[in-house]
Amino acid sequence: MANYNIEIERNNVTLAQFLRYVRQQCERKGIDFGIERETFEKPLSESSYRYTVINGEKKCHSEEYRVVTHLRRKLASYETQKGFIHYYYTDELEEYQKTELCHYDWTEPGTNAPCRAETCKTFAYDYQTYILNFDGSMFNEICEFTFDDEKTGHGYYYQTNRDSE
Repeated sequence: MANYNIEIERNNVTLAQFLRYVRQQCERKGIDFGIERETFEKPLSESSYRYTVINGEKKCHSEEYRVVTHLRRKLASYETQKGFIHYYYTDELEEYQKTELCHYDWTEPGTNAPCRAETCKTFAYDYQTYILNFDGSMFNEICEFTFDDEKTGHGYYYQTNRDSE
């Protein structure tokens, strides 16, 4: 394993221009850039999972988008004699769905943890993989893109790899 890092910021570019530039710069340095545009734009599932082993305990946290069903009272209306519309809630309930970012925290024994810390985040246009091994070696890759208008935006890419301490 070799020690290296690369950090790139690009402004006023399309997503294709940004990813192409990052791929070229990584190839020049002999660094693997394995992020595909299709997966970066539309990941199979949008989620984030991370843990850290502290004093033998694995502290975990995850986030994911879920479609949650809620209940609400139905809205009804009637027109008054003066022509105004009066709105009110009935006693009847209706279901509606909402996409929410759900958070979960838990602790488990750290004896079987493969690393000291790990982060895997895959959201549309927001990707990170971070691995900190018990020997101190580490890998971190971040790729983010934000649209400023319909076609162009700004992007950030960072990758580092460090041998054991």
